[in-house]
Amino acid sequence: MTSLLAQYNNNLASYEAITGQFQSMLSLLLQSQALHIHSISGRTKDQLSLANKITRHNNKYHQLEDITDLCGVRIITYYEDEVNKIAAFIRKNFSIDEENSVDKRKKLAPDQFGYTSLHLIVNLPVNAKGICRGAYEKICKVEVQIRSILQHAWAEIEHDLEYKNPSGTSPQIRRRFSRLASLLELADEEFRGIREDIDAVPATASAKTLPTAGSPAVYQAADAAASPAASPAIKNQAGPVTGFLKEFPNAGWAAFVTVLFFVLAFLADWYFGTKITHLAMAAPTQLPPV
Repeated sequence: MTSLLAQYNNNLASYEAITGQFQSMLSLLLQSQALHIHSISGRTKDQLSLANKITRHNNKYHQLEDITDLCGVRIITYYEDEVNKIAAFIRKNFSIDEENSVDKRKKLAPDQFGYTSLHLIVNLPVNAKGICRGAYEKICKVEVQIRSILQHAWAEIEHDLEYKNPSGTSPQIRRRFSRLASLLELADEEFRGIREDIDAVPATASAKTLPTAGSPAVYQAADAAASPAASPAIKNQAGPVTGFLKEFPNAGWAAFVTVLFFVLAFLADWYFGTKITHLAMAAPTQLPPV
């Protein structure tokens, strides 16, 4: 075991690079598929986990190439029925080690509920630069785990609680885990059914397709919205006075100032005219001699 750990430590950087390259490759490839993917993450096995694996399997592994999960990628989907679609896509585009791949869903008896995940072992040709398509130096095996987001939640919590209790959980606790797994399996089916029912509803005639980002329609819409005379409907909503001032700002302000001047002149004339009249009436009147 010591020699395997030392060999792995010396090549850890290469394994980490392969994990990152394959994760990025899968992310780009799956973007073109009509799938609902929650996340794609990668991990390279740490030394403690590797040591526990070697010990747990009673020195079954004699070389690193025998261990199939040194590099791993996990794909989490929103819907359980898309697990098989992703698996079919990976099988179509990569070489699969079917002997070491395992479908955990088929390991459970009909009356059992528990961990359900599909594990594919991908054979990747690699050289000194990493994953390659041409001449390669060796085959690196990468484990790809595919499961729904509800299956993932159950597996992560169950693993966390099991890890904190090395002595093992009681039958009562295991039964509670199984009950939760059965409920989440029903929830997976219900979510899928809701999605299928929504997809089956025909689009209404009034529904409009939004332009995609970056299309000419988007920029035309943005230009039209930014224009002062965007459309007659928008102008009418603003009111005739506001539209007049927006379209002819100089003439509008001139008209406003003119009207204001006449109003002020009228008020001044009325005010001061009234004052002069009152003063005239209050002054003593002297008639000229005849």
